[in-house]
Amino acid sequence: MSGGAMVLFKVAQSVALRQWHGLKNNFSRLNEQDAKYVRFHSQFGEDRYIYHNIDLPANGTFVDVGAGHPIHLSNTYFFEKNGWTGVCIDADPKQYELLKAARANVEWAAVAAEEGEIELSQAYDSTYSSTVRKDEYQGIAKGNFKHTIRVPSLRLETILTKHKIGAIDILDIDVEGTELDVWQTFDYDKHKPRVVVIEYSTFGLADNSATIKAFFATLPYELVHVTHTNLIYLGVAV
Repeated sequence: MSGGAMVLFKVAQSVALRQWHGLKNNFSRLNEQDAKYVRFHSQFGEDRYIYHNIDLPANGTFVDVGAGHPIHLSNTYFFEKNGWTGVCIDADPKQYELLKAARANVEWAAVAAEEGEIELSQAYDSTYSSTVRKDEYQGIAKGNFKHTIRVPSLRLETILTKHKIGAIDILDIDVEGTELDVWQTFDYDKHKPRVVVIEYSTFGLADNSATIKAFFATLPYELVHVTHTNLIYLGVAV
């Protein structure tokens, strides 16, 4: 299979899986005796998996980096609606405005090592906006971007301090290619996320799963679940 055909196959597979999980989210809900809010929203079942398979507090703390749309495909909306607190962070101004209208705590920023401003390649579909340079994308993904804008950049630790966040129960990182760069900007020993959901597959960029797995192999985490785009890690006692 040629490179172009492989890209189209992956896109078709992603669309089909997203539609399947969308139907499942619509029609397979929790019993109202089990939770106050009964609908899941993740694009590939991440929130459903975490709820059913990982023992977490009833009112935990989440941090959603690259949160995207406040509800559609969100890995954290279900938890916030069930009493969790946390913060949603996104660099795209369109997503930020949507998040402000629907989520409790929101930050407009790209999470980066240097604070100030950073260039954001803004996509026609804001889900794909990224601080990765447009020319690093391959194939048809190059046409996904309309222009480059300047946005605020902050270290994750700065945001966690502002929102007085200590221990993290779920850390979700989905920033279209710079996930491990985000990890380097907070104090792991201080926050020790119990669950980490981290994107490894970004449309138009190389699969990053091997690099992420090698990185987490040095940390006290176990890979417990893999979806079409995300790895889910669970912290283990050391």
